Amino acid sequence: MRSKSTSNPIVMAKLKLVGHLCQGLVLACLLMAAALFARADLPNGSKVEAEDYFKKLSATLQYSTPDKIGETTLTDLATYLGFKTLTAEKLEFESPEKLMANGAAGDVLVARFFAPKIMNVKFKEGDADFKLGWRRLVRLKTQPGSTAHANHIASAIILFNTFTSPNEDPFGPANFSVNTQIMLLPDPAFIRPLAGQSGEGTMDSVYWLDYENATAAAAGKLGYALNASFDANELPGAGTKNYFVPHGCVACHGNNMQRSMVNFLDTDHWFDRLNNDFPKLKESNLALLHDAGTNDPTAPKFKAAFDLIRTFNEEADKHARQAQPKHDESLAAAKWLEIHKNKYEPILPIQRAIGAGAQWPAGDPKEVAVLETMNQYCYRCHGTVKFSVFNKQSALERKANIVERLAKNAEVGLKMPPDRDLPEEKRDQLLKFFKE
Repeated sequence: MRSKSTSNPIVMAKLKLVGHLCQGLVLACLLMAAALFARADLPNGSKVEAEDYFKKLSATLQYSTPDKIGETTLTDLATYLGFKTLTAEKLEFESPEKLMANGAAGDVLVARFFAPKIMNVKFKEGDADFKLGWRRLVRLKTQPGSTAHANHIASAIILFNTFTSPNEDPFGPANFSVNTQIMLLPDPAFIRPLAGQSGEGTMDSVYWLDYENATAAAAGKLGYALNASFDANELPGAGTKNYFVPHGCVACHGNNMQRSMVNFLDTDHWFDRLNNDFPKLKESNLALLHDAGTNDPTAPKFKAAFDLIRTFNEEADKHARQAQPKHDESLAAAKWLEIHKNKYEPILPIQRAIGAGAQWPAGDPKEVAVLETMNQYCYRCHGTVKFSVFNKQSALERKANIVERLAKNAEVGLKMPPDRDLPEEKRDQLLKFFKE
């Protein structure tokens, strides 16, 4: 027997209308979610996805076990690579000279440097929460007879991330890495070939790991995310959020899960930022290539530290050319090696242009200034994410999108840059250029 309410045709019509409205709202929400996801330049993934990724990595590379990989430390990673006497503490704090004495000559490379890319630029020099970003890079070549070698891993790149107050020793014994990122690189012969090329490789070009901060008392366990400030200006408080492995890593390294690239170390950009954004740091004379002890490119110690970075960039270039030879990052790595073949001093942005088609012209002051603005405010992401600002053709192909994102009233999730305020004169400069 039907109730009076359900048998009333007016009530039935209202219920039907409510049903349609609910369906419409659900559809609208799904469309909005899809649109927001499509806008995201740096997808942040989830812990569940990271846990699943690590279990698969463990099974593929025989690193620990899928059930135990979450308990591993950097000491375990060193052992896996064949360095049985290295510990998490030594990897992070041992002097570069002593650490590089492990293994055969060239098996260990260490470079310590200023890293504006990891800094929270929501805060400026003089703000109470302002911190400088520094990185210690350790590259380990896999040792013969190790488990890593048996599973076709050729080398590992370890990136320690440190944040310090101005004038503080960035690599002092109390300045622990807040997060340590790892890239495991397979032997090139075992990487799956590019489409149209021959080869029997089946491995990804990069496998990712992440470790929480390590101390002598308790080496940090496996972590799942980098807590970073890429979207700082759109976030409250400290302006950071988690970017989980592997999605947060892949976005900045070629945006291809199976063919990620090693990013080269862009020394020129570090000096650009020193001159443009950090006058107090510049006055302090703190060496950007920390082991050089000076910013004088003619000094012997500067050249020695720079040569180590050149060695790393040669390896990064080789990796990028195999993974994605036409990607802007690959072109930029090759350009860095070309212009620094016999030069140690910083090179101006306009001399670092890449790509075919339209080029940034060195003889046009307006375009020189536009590139310098994009280098300062956009390169943090758009050196590697989607395109490089140094490739004018890549930028011009995105003119409409760039204009939309630069609009002063652009909504959160669309507005660029997402990590800091863009001065109005710079916004006007860029909008004028891309609207022409």
